[in-house]
Amino acid sequence: MRRLPPLRPRFLYVVVRGPFPWSLPVVLPLFALEWILLAALFLLKIRALLRGRPLQGVPLKGVFALRSLPPLALVWIAAEEVEVKVGLW
Repeated sequence: MRRLPPLRPRFLYVVVRGPFPWSLPVVLPLFALEWILLAALFLLKIRALLRGRPLQGVPLKGVFALRSLPPLALVWIAAEEVEVKVGLW
């Protein structure tokens, strides 16, 4: 039997650090990103159906792909005393 992705709370985060005295963390719950993707796919499908063209299917595994990854830093860039880190936790 195939295991489902873990259903623990997951977050996509962005942290910006630099020469300024504060850092800027932005945290987005992963379920919000998944709902935004599902809503966009739904609207694209409705628009295609109203125009009489079938929309090529997008597998739902693509929407929930980030859920199967372990916590990790996706992008980490440092240039001229400014550091930007995007990750999954």
